[in-house]
Amino acid sequence: MIWTTDAVVVRVVRYGERDAILTLLTETGLVTALARGGARPTGRLSAASRLCAQGTYVLYQGRGMGDVRQAEIARQRRALHEDVVKAAYAAYLCDLASRALPERPDAPPAAYRQFVAVLDGLEADRVPADVLARAFELKVCAWLGVAPEWRACMRCGAPLGETEGAPWYDPQEGGLVCSPCALRSGLADDTTRRAAGWPVPRKASAILHLLARADIAKLQRVDLSGSTRDAMSRILAHQLREFAGVGGRARQVLEEIVASLADPPANDQGDLDT
Repeated sequence: MIWTTDAVVVRVVRYGERDAILTLLTETGLVTALARGGARPTGRLSAASRLCAQGTYVLYQGRGMGDVRQAEIARQRRALHEDVVKAAYAAYLCDLASRALPERPDAPPAAYRQFVAVLDGLEADRVPADVLARAFELKVCAWLGVAPEWRACMRCGAPLGETEGAPWYDPQEGGLVCSPCALRSGLADDTTRRAAGWPVPRKASAILHLLARADIAKLQRVDLSGSTRDAMSRILAHQLREFAGVGGRARQVLEEIVASLADPPANDQGDLDT
């Protein structure tokens, strides 16, 4: 069967001296296909075999692995290969998509569109790269069924914006807990065996909720404090690693690269301006 699909390359593995095995994210899910000559710089499919390349792919699917017959590339996304920090984020997001999303035809309807939007956002520099990554991680948590109701306490159900004190993240339950419940359960008591949680800024729950539901393509300007960004990063890294089983090593590599190259966000920035 020969079929045509719009796709983005989310993984490239060399196969011998000349060829490459591509993992493509299509509008209906992941597809693996062999690009003959894709590993050669002058190969006919070399441009179509680069990470983050986006275009229309003509695939032949037999009994085994399919192969790429031809491709018309609409976006090379050179900016994501030329900037070290952008390249690190792009590589992490591609790895996350390739591990977390299902094969065709079972992908969530919005997965392809939101992934394209996050790559577009990285290129455009309208939103900080780490905030874009958090927005996509929140989508992945929802698609995999490991996203709690970020605005409510997991124990008593109280709206976190209406309770006293800052909420806590419970790493065993995978969600936010109000301050009174954290005290009652021992989550906030460093003398108990349950003292594995940590407090988060009060506005973090509302921001997690908003980013989880936002269309990434429509994010224009997001201004978050350094403490809020750090809290979101830590929460979502744990949520994906422990409850979804994805993102662990790739996320660690990303953090090491960014920490070595970029200045940390200032702690005197606003809490949300979008």
